[in-house]
Amino acid sequence: MSNKSINLAFCLLVTSNILIADNNNMATSLMSLRAEVEQLDSQIDEAKDSYKASIKSLTLQKSELESMISREVLKTKQIQKELQLLKEKIAEASKNSKGLTPVINQAIDNLVLMIENSIPFKKEERIAAVQKIQEQLKASLITPQKALSYVYNSYADEIRMTKENGVFKQTITLDGKDKLVKVARIGTAMMFFQTPNDRVGYVLHSGTSWEYKEEFNKEKQDEISTIFDAFVKQIRSGYFTLPNVLVLNEVK
Repeated sequence: MSNKSINLAFCLLVTSNILIADNNNMATSLMSLRAEVEQLDSQIDEAKDSYKASIKSLTLQKSELESMISREVLKTKQIQKELQLLKEKIAEASKNSKGLTPVINQAIDNLVLMIENSIPFKKEERIAAVQKIQEQLKASLITPQKALSYVYNSYADEIRMTKENGVFKQTITLDGKDKLVKVARIGTAMMFFQTPNDRVGYVLHSGTSWEYKEEFNKEKQDEISTIFDAFVKQIRSGYFTLPNVLVLNEVK
């Protein structure tokens, strides 16, 4: 075989090997691209599912918040109705100063019952303040007219509570022990707590009693901590995600 023929055969062999190598590389690249496409498709499907779940969750939260607002409006109307009835009784009883006393006592009893059934925010202090009016009236330390003014203010305080949000300090029972904690109250619809060592939770209305339920889910813990931080920083507007712990109690 001539040198020319040998060189030609060698060139053909090298070219063939290069083409085979290129084909192998192309096949590998195509497989890699196909895998990336499949991964992206999977991510897109996951994103769609996550989006649908978020929309469903937000729709549910919207419905629950609308229900919460309706309950708060109802509670306010019920307190205002009590006030109106009180005014009518007072108008009749005021013809005789002594006739005011039983009306005031009844109004105080109704208010105490209302507080006992409401969210456990400084409940003992609220009840004690109202009952003090009754005690002073009974001991003739204040006039019926003065007691009436105090009772009006107490009813107004209960109405104000339904519209007030903020962070406060109070003692709660957790793990069978009394603990001084921070509480974040959203009107009278939600109340969360945060201990000095950053344990967080919420108020739960169970039957006829109230419980302080610690939250162990990390995502919900972060949500509760965020609302405390926002209140401390005086951030009163914006979008906040909160655990679904609406207080489902109504004034009787």
